[in-house]
Amino acid sequence: MPTKMHSCSDSPVKTYQFRICYEDTDAGGIVYHAKYLGIAERARTESIRQLGGSVAELYRTHGLILVVRKMEIQYRQPLFLDDVVNVKTCLISVLKASCWLSQIFTKANERVTEIKLQLVCLKKRNYVPSPFPDNWKKIFAALSETQTS
Repeated sequence: MPTKMHSCSDSPVKTYQFRICYEDTDAGGIVYHAKYLGIAERARTESIRQLGGSVAELYRTHGLILVVRKMEIQYRQPLFLDDVVNVKTCLISVLKASCWLSQIFTKANERVTEIKLQLVCLKKRNYVPSPFPDNWKKIFAALSETQTS
């Protein structure tokens, strides 16, 4: 896994906006570190959905699931109750049965958290890696930083 955090440029990528709620914070009103994982999951799921994909359909139609294999998180600044956060999801690279994504959390256009993760596509029946379906190529192309439209 690359150790340098990815820069998720300003090229066209999908962005998910999220408001920090009371349940996301600890007793001090700061977002609890594990909550970032849930926010990132929602951002990935919604980005895929906006691009015509569905994790539920991937399972129903192809018998495939997506699992996080590796993840690296860099916390730069805390998030607080009622903050509005944008999460950009960008494709770093894709192979037949796995991909690397970058997710950049920003508040007021300032980077506060960075996540880099590897997703693996598995057959649900035996948890063996399986290639992504062909229709997912357009999803990855749309998440790619090299997209120009």
